[in-house]
Amino acid sequence: MLSKTASLQNIWINRATHRTMAALWKSGESVRNYFSLDEQNKALSEQNAALSSELRKYRELVGAKDFFSGTDTLTAEFNPIHATIVKISRNSQHNYIILDKGSADGVHPHSGIITSNGVVGVIEAVSEKYSYGITLMNSMVSVSARIGKTGIVAPLEWDRINTNKAILRDLPMYYKIVPGDTVWTSGYSNLYPPEIPLGTIEKAKAVDGSINQVVVDLFLDFKALRYVDIVENRNRGEIESLEASMEKDED
Repeated sequence: MLSKTASLQNIWINRATHRTMAALWKSGESVRNYFSLDEQNKALSEQNAALSSELRKYRELVGAKDFFSGTDTLTAEFNPIHATIVKISRNSQHNYIILDKGSADGVHPHSGIITSNGVVGVIEAVSEKYSYGITLMNSMVSVSARIGKTGIVAPLEWDRINTNKAILRDLPMYYKIVPGDTVWTSGYSNLYPPEIPLGTIEKAKAVDGSINQVVVDLFLDFKALRYVDIVENRNRGEIESLEASMEKDED
């Protein structure tokens, strides 16, 4: 009745109605955005993985002699498969991971598991729809790592205590350790592509007065891990076959 008889009251009522409707629309949109976060995060993760893969390809091509040859043999060495973590353990000495990709998606045992921030682990077993792996937070996993782009190579292992710490082992005492230097994958493994950033050097400590152990702050946060890439070296079979034949000849 007021809205029909008084223009001032009509304006007030319309303003109040619009404010109420706007608040309701905002709340509804917030709810929709909240429930779509998972899908958005997955899409962003896939885009990040694709960009990281392209960056690695560019770095490899820049260092290749046949940069303008039109071939891409270096980048074709590893085949990435994007996956979501179904389950991951963090509370034992033998932590594992289960992913939502399996043999139907082209996943094979002994493939590497990585992100743009480091090495996650290695695939141990595969079913049709899922794969099981052990993570870097496992006493059985070791990664061939390099200090800097041209520095010394040493095995990197979990420190068995923290979710974001690892140890570079067996470094000679004469090698100069610089805190803050970046540690990368060396490329000396059939499991992982080269030059994946792993972390930065925190400090070094002498062991038995003859070798150094280096504490590394990992870039990878296992507590917040959700999406990963499974990478398989397409040439692994040929490399392993060659290694086996050479060992046989030596025997």
